[in-house]
Amino acid sequence: MTSAASPPSDSPNPRPERAIDIYRRAVAWLETHLPPGWSISSDRPRSPAAPARLLVTAPDGDSVSYAISTPKGVLSGDVARIVAELADSDRAFVCAHYLSDPVRRQLDGHGISYADATGNVALVADRPAIWVRNRGADADPWRGPGRPSGVLTGEPSERVVRALADHAGEMSVPDLIKLSGASTGAAYRVVEVLQERELITRLPRGPVTDVHWPHMLRAWAADRKPCPTRSFAAPGGIDNLRERLASAAPDLGYAVTGIGATDYAAPTVLEVYADDVDAFAAALDLRPTDTGAGAATADIVVATPWSAVVFDRLQYRDGLRCVAPSHAYADLVAGPFRHPDAAEYLLTTMTTDETAWRRPVRRAR
Repeated sequence: MTSAASPPSDSPNPRPERAIDIYRRAVAWLETHLPPGWSISSDRPRSPAAPARLLVTAPDGDSVSYAISTPKGVLSGDVARIVAELADSDRAFVCAHYLSDPVRRQLDGHGISYADATGNVALVADRPAIWVRNRGADADPWRGPGRPSGVLTGEPSERVVRALADHAGEMSVPDLIKLSGASTGAAYRVVEVLQERELITRLPRGPVTDVHWPHMLRAWAADRKPCPTRSFAAPGGIDNLRERLASAAPDLGYAVTGIGATDYAAPTVLEVYADDVDAFAAALDLRPTDTGAGAATADIVVATPWSAVVFDRLQYRDGLRCVAPSHAYADLVAGPFRHPDAAEYLLTTMTTDETAWRRPVRRAR
C-alpha cells in the first residue's frame, strides 16, 4: 500500500483531468478532514490510472475498504449505474473533479462515499465507525464558456424545455433536436443542465425517459430573463379588442398568454406576445399608455419575445391564438405575467389530462 495524496492547493486550478490526478486531489481533501490517527492508503496503479481500492484505517488498526470510481464528471443519471456495478457487500468511493449538489444528494441517499477536487467530501462506514463531511464549491470552478451554465436561459433552453414539456414518451437527444430546433451542441448542453438539476431522467448515453415537467417549467420560469413589455389602450375596450384579434389576418404575429390563455377567469387586461410590437399596435389602432397625469387605462400589455418558441404549438381559445399551456404556465409562475393562483389552477388542469396538451414523440429519422 502507498500513501494517498499530497495536501490540496488553495487554488482550484488547474482542473484535474487524468484519473490519477482526480483521485489525488479528491483524496487530499479527504485526508485533511480525517481525525488524528486515521490513515488512508491504496494500491499502486500504473499512471494515469487511479487505484482500484481505497483503504481507510482507524487508530486501533481496524480498516474498511472502498472500490474507487474516478469519472471525470458524474451526472444524476450515472449514480444508478455506479450502484448497479457494486457487489452486494462492497462500498464505493467516487472521486470527480466536481460533484454537483443533486449528485451529492443521490450519492448520500445510496450511502456512497465521495470527494471532489473542490472539497466536497463524505466518507461513511459502520465498522470502523466513520462519518466525515465537508462542503466545497457550490458550482464547478472550471466550467468554461463552452460548458452549460447551470441555468436555463437563452433561446436553446427555451426550445429544449418547451419541446420536452410539450411531448410525452421516451425521447432521444436526436428526437429532441428535431422537435426543438436547437443545435446539436446546445441541445446536449441543456439536457446536461436539466439532468444535473434532476428535472429529467435520462439513461446513460440513452434517451430521456421521464420529464418532471412542472418542476422543469418552474425552474425555467425562474431562470429566464423577463421580456420587455409595453402597455396600450384599445379604442373599443378589451372585449372589442378580443373580437378583432379573433378575426385578425394570419400574418398578424401574436400569441395570447397569461390569464387570457386559460379559463381561470376573464382577464381585465389582455397579455400577449407580438413579433413586431409597433406593427401589432398599428394594426389594431392601439394607443400607448403612460404613467403621467391623465394616463389611459391599459387594455393590453404586449411583450417582445426573446425567441420564436412562444409561437410553437399554439392553441386556440375563442378564436384567439394562445401560447401552449406549458408556456402559459411558465409565464404565470414568474415574469411580467405572473399570477400564482392562475398558475396553480392551470397546473391542476394540465396534470389532470396530459393527453390534452402533450403530444406523442415522433422518432427522428
